[in-house]
Amino acid sequence: MKQMLKGLLAATLLLSIGSMVQASCGTCCTTPSCSTDCGDCTTCASDGCTSASTLFLPRSSSENAARDMVGWETLINKFEMCKLYGAFYITPEYAQSFKPCRIASSLFGEALVNGGLDISGSRKGYTTAAPTVFVARGSKEILADYFGLAPDFQSRVTFKPKIQNFVLDLGLYLGLDELWEGGFFRIHAPINWTKWNLNACETVANAGTLGYDMGYMATTTVLAADLQERWLDTMAGGVTFGDMKDSLAYGKIASCAQTKTRLADIQVALGWNFLQDEDYHFGLMIRGAFPTGNRPCSTYLFEPIVGNGRHWELGAGLTSHAVLWRSECDEDTMFSVYIDANLTHLFKDKQTRSFDFQDKPLSRYMLIEELGTPVANLYAGPVVTTSVAPSAIYQGHLFHAINKTTCCTDVSIDFQGDMAIKFAYITGNWDLDLGYNLWGRTGEKFGGACCDDSCVPAKTYALKGDAFIYGYKAAVTTVRALSATESKATIYGGTNTATGAVYTAASLLNPNVDNVALAWDGQTNTANAIMRTENVAYDATAQQHTSKDPKFVDALATCKGPSALSNKVFANIGYVWKDKEECEWIPFLGLGGECEFGAKTSGNWSAVSQWGVWVKGGLAFN
Repeated sequence: MKQMLKGLLAATLLLSIGSMVQASCGTCCTTPSCSTDCGDCTTCASDGCTSASTLFLPRSSSENAARDMVGWETLINKFEMCKLYGAFYITPEYAQSFKPCRIASSLFGEALVNGGLDISGSRKGYTTAAPTVFVARGSKEILADYFGLAPDFQSRVTFKPKIQNFVLDLGLYLGLDELWEGGFFRIHAPINWTKWNLNACETVANAGTLGYDMGYMATTTVLAADLQERWLDTMAGGVTFGDMKDSLAYGKIASCAQTKTRLADIQVALGWNFLQDEDYHFGLMIRGAFPTGNRPCSTYLFEPIVGNGRHWELGAGLTSHAVLWRSECDEDTMFSVYIDANLTHLFKDKQTRSFDFQDKPLSRYMLIEELGTPVANLYAGPVVTTSVAPSAIYQGHLFHAINKTTCCTDVSIDFQGDMAIKFAYITGNWDLDLGYNLWGRTGEKFGGACCDDSCVPAKTYALKGDAFIYGYKAAVTTVRALSATESKATIYGGTNTATGAVYTAASLLNPNVDNVALAWDGQTNTANAIMRTENVAYDATAQQHTSKDPKFVDALATCKGPSALSNKVFANIGYVWKDKEECEWIPFLGLGGECEFGAKTSGNWSAVSQWGVWVKGGLAFN
């Protein structure tokens, strides 16, 4: 009974510490403290990632079978104890990510070229010396116009993402032989400080001298002096321009590192070693996890996450070992193999998540326009007398798409698996462990608000692309809203100037908007023509076009996130004071490390590559 009380007290201490460091999700979006270190901007290969994640979710620091199994193997799962016994440990570990371009590829997909993003405006190549000469934009150059940057803007943005973790893992094993032969209880909970830095650096080749023509982003001209000079300034939030009155609210890029300190997940297991001998054991367990980390907020693209995303977990596990060789001269010298494996389901949890439009990677950063009814003073058709009113008209509001495609949705993960195998050489008080760990999870499944398209109301928003949204009644200074939409626009450009083509003056007349037709103010004569600029007489070559039938956006990206997979090697050297086996407490201490390599799954590098070192120490009690 005395030992049982010790175990319960240890468990109570563990949970008490966890509750002290746990914090609510509401604190996850605070403004970070900044440093001036921009990071290493060395470019590197993008590793061929084709999809772009809206969130980077690594494995929880509590899901680490390798770190959990080393250093105390001779003190747990004992044979014929016939009493309560156990051990607890404290394991500080430092871990740091490597292969940063794989993380960047996960976030930006095919847009990442040689480790960076190329940003250019719709009038790339403009100079005052040759004001009518432009150059073709590359097929993977993000359109600067979407971000309040000059039409002749050019820059390159590079990334070197880095994740650092300091983990203080607290664990307890309690053998229940006195109450239940072969039974055991396990619990562990890591306190995790994490620091995430996207290390984004922008080199501006041309801040731009052009503004936006009247009708392009607003009813009037938007001056170059009112536009941004860096893409990262817009991505930090707080920037508006033209009819875009709401700055970027989600998916932002922080100008510096962000940190979080939380208890990760409390992992518990109740099991039974039903096969057990001095030289082997095999047991099964029921496992669960109590979520104590932070939920994703989606405020930042690269936001620090502690834990598994606040999912409850339930599943099963196994624990086993076998002595492969024992010295005939010294029974305390042996070579053994140990295998632990866990499989859990991560239950549904409501989270704030951002989504792209179907088959349009990074489209969450495009501009969308609000359309509605009634339709006044706008007709569309080849000639004035046969023109008809479109089904909807521009309502004077532009938005970053992500502000409308971010909502609260249900998130679940079918399976997460964590398997470790190690070989242990034990001689006297020393033991040397060397092993391999395989971890993976299935893709996140989304349901609820976003996946039934209700967070993007039907027939409300459309892709703007590089379309003009206003025209002007011929010969008078009268603004007319249009219904021009570009459903085929992408993050790389609109349809008036095709990606890879050279900008021309014809692009000013909306030649390639959806269901293109001439725009009219009325149905009587050419005086009702809607022109590209204000206060000009009718000219058939300068009449503005609109969409006879605008096309709305409503289909969000697939309701499943990428799966994840990693391979890890690990080692540990430890010392157990076995000469104190007759004492009430037996100390143990070890030093170990791991190196984990994320694998590419679902076209995405969604598992982090990282290395870590730890010191594992504790006390066993009989």
